[in-house]
Amino acid sequence: MYLQANGFAGHDVCVDENDQLKDYMYWAHFNVKQTFESLRPKEVFVPHISARQGGHKTEDHDLDTLVHGPHSIQNGWEWYEMGFFAHWNPAGSITLLCFDVPAKAQKAIEKLFLSGITKLDSPYAAFTLISDELLRLYDSSVWRIRNHISQWETRRSQETDYFLLHEIARHGVHVNETLSVAARSLGALRQYHDVFLKNLSHGGNKPKIKTWDTVGSRLRFQLDLLQNLNERSVANNARIQNEITLAFNAAAQRDSMIQVEMGLQSTREASAMRAIAVVTMIFLPATFVSTLFGMNFFSFEPSEGRGRSSFTVSTHFWIYWVITIPLTIITLLMWLWWNATTGRLQASRFKMVTNAKIYPV
Repeated sequence: MYLQANGFAGHDVCVDENDQLKDYMYWAHFNVKQTFESLRPKEVFVPHISARQGGHKTEDHDLDTLVHGPHSIQNGWEWYEMGFFAHWNPAGSITLLCFDVPAKAQKAIEKLFLSGITKLDSPYAAFTLISDELLRLYDSSVWRIRNHISQWETRRSQETDYFLLHEIARHGVHVNETLSVAARSLGALRQYHDVFLKNLSHGGNKPKIKTWDTVGSRLRFQLDLLQNLNERSVANNARIQNEITLAFNAAAQRDSMIQVEMGLQSTREASAMRAIAVVTMIFLPATFVSTLFGMNFFSFEPSEGRGRSSFTVSTHFWIYWVITIPLTIITLLMWLWWNATTGRLQASRFKMVTNAKIYPV
């Protein structure tokens, strides 16, 4: 459970039979998330499985590796989950164990210790060297997120890749989380250092004031710098949220412009249909009259010589009206029935959609 935490810090004190300091120990765990130039969403989700869940007997470290293993590098990010343990005694001897530190950071820490620039007669003097390298890792983590955001800002005019946009935001949230936890852990170590000095000054051992003050001031400075990096990470998250909002607003604006263009096109089509309807209304009466009088029910015989022309109507003209009027009424009734039926179906579908329950997925 502890190795899978996002960070912590603790300490312990051992005293002899005379209540004098015998051994002093402290430990800490820090997580750093590094992103690379090419980011893409992961295709496989690896669940977290507790060692006590489902009868699994896998060690915590192996379980942690399953969740945050090297497989994430192919997707463009990597987790550094580093652990530190220090054992110090008043004689000035210190044993420092470092776990899962990146190779480049290992060499940098080793170089700092071999340089001898810091006296190790304080239990927390060694950790100030480690904190310097941790700050470099956290600084790189924040700036890499910033680089992704800045690169995105230069491509606003291109097609929006929403998956990449949310991927940047996801990693930004993780970076902000690790910085907040790291600041609390480093703050806890600084408090442990202050308590150690206070208790040591009440005992028989008198510390070297200059050395202790130097360690304390360095821890406070490193804590301030880490908190400032956290503020920059918060600003990065605000920037990426602005980009997400802008992307959605731009998409909505494009959709709105398309809708406006479709509306204008519909208006032009409606104008054309109106013109066709007007022309039809102008010629329809004349067409009806010419068609009616062109039927065989009417007979027109021109005059021969000086005789009068004749125009006669068939006695069976009533058959036209007997067939036409009922057929017209039936057609109108069928149209009214079809219109009412489709209206009820649309109302039923609308009611079904509005009353439907939406379940989260």
